[in-house]
Amino acid sequence: MGWETRRAHARILNSQFSKEIFIQNRLIDVYGKCNCLDDARKVFDRMPQRNTFTWNSIITVLTKSGFLDEATRIFGSMPDPDQCSWNSMVSGFAQHDRFEESYEYFVKMHKENFFLNDYSFSSALSACAGLMDFDIGIQVYAMVSKSRYLTDVFMGSALIDMYSKCGSVACSQDVFLGMIDRNLVTWNSLITCYEQNGLTSEALEAFVRMMNSRLEPDEVTLASVVSNALVDMYAKCSRVCEARLVFDRMPVRNVVSETSMVSRYVRAASIKVARFMFWKMKQRNVLSWNALIGAGLQLGRQAHAHVLKQGFRFRSGADSDVFVGNCLIDMYMKCGSVEDGSRVFKNMMERDYVSLNAMIVGYAQNGYGEEALEIFRKMLACGEKLDHVTMIGVLCACSHAGLVEEGRLHVSSMIKNHSLIPEKDHFSCMVDLLGRAGCLNEARNLIKAMPMNPDAVV
Repeated sequence: MGWETRRAHARILNSQFSKEIFIQNRLIDVYGKCNCLDDARKVFDRMPQRNTFTWNSIITVLTKSGFLDEATRIFGSMPDPDQCSWNSMVSGFAQHDRFEESYEYFVKMHKENFFLNDYSFSSALSACAGLMDFDIGIQVYAMVSKSRYLTDVFMGSALIDMYSKCGSVACSQDVFLGMIDRNLVTWNSLITCYEQNGLTSEALEAFVRMMNSRLEPDEVTLASVVSNALVDMYAKCSRVCEARLVFDRMPVRNVVSETSMVSRYVRAASIKVARFMFWKMKQRNVLSWNALIGAGLQLGRQAHAHVLKQGFRFRSGADSDVFVGNCLIDMYMKCGSVEDGSRVFKNMMERDYVSLNAMIVGYAQNGYGEEALEIFRKMLACGEKLDHVTMIGVLCACSHAGLVEEGRLHVSSMIKNHSLIPEKDHFSCMVDLLGRAGCLNEARNLIKAMPMNPDAVV
């Protein structure tokens, strides 16, 4: 096609239209579509007169070809940029993964009081998704909500994708439910959202609902949903070989299927394979890092370092990453690295009851009974939620600290104060506590009084 354009160009040069700006603008545009960037640039450089369309044509050619620095230089020398010029810069940088600069152009465009259209907003949302920055995503959404594009089906799909990449499934669902019209792109965005965030069952449910709404899935969606579901199913059934066979034959692999494989290799103690697969992943999310964290102390420390570089600060909210901190605490405590686990806990910006449970159980299992009970007392003072895991840690701590009477009081308070029915693990901890303290008759009587049959552990 390039040679045909050059032949047409040669004829134009010998015609009365050779100096027409409109014709030269079209030549720049066509050369760009033929990937003849040098020819497009020559036409632009030789034009004695240019109008706004001339500048926009060369900027569009450069941004689409990835020559963003050159586009920036020409944009900066443009006499009067218009809405199209700004949109080309916002979109061009977003399409080539230079998301921060894309968003900066969007902000400048708004400050210059240019009208923001659906093209501007969709490019800005793409930049927010690439940055995985929930806060600026919310700011763009606020601007969209004040425009006439909020009900646009493609804008809704872009919002779902942005929230998904930022890890906020709840916000993606809210956008989806609030949409008046939905098309295949919308449903694909929701299904992808569930898959990217590890919710395979929800992805399948959404897929079925889409089919029931009489929309036919495309090949990519069908292959992705079914394959991811099979990989996840085989992996959870500890059938790693079958999961790998499905994985290797997938036409399209994503962060969900790759994370499932990493997680199951870790559980199967195939740490080298898990590590190799993890570092080959092109994209990683919170669940991916959690999978690697479970691979042992050395790899866990590497994952911890990378988690911090990715900007995780262990905060709750719509884009909560508190559970990453909880996984780190659990990993360090299980590896006996109590100091590292305590440091993660102290540095967390926010904590939940799972964080507190991880510390109580971790301290107790490593023989730090008093430290475990101190956290438990603070937990009670703050009115935090208690569950069966909390009480296992507390009773284990009492056992290590030799606090028989306190252990008795806690078992009693489970039923009276917290409406928790003691389970087999609680009885095991109490028997261990009594046995260590030499109260063997009381331990024997407790075993006989258990509402369930004692196992070998008891």
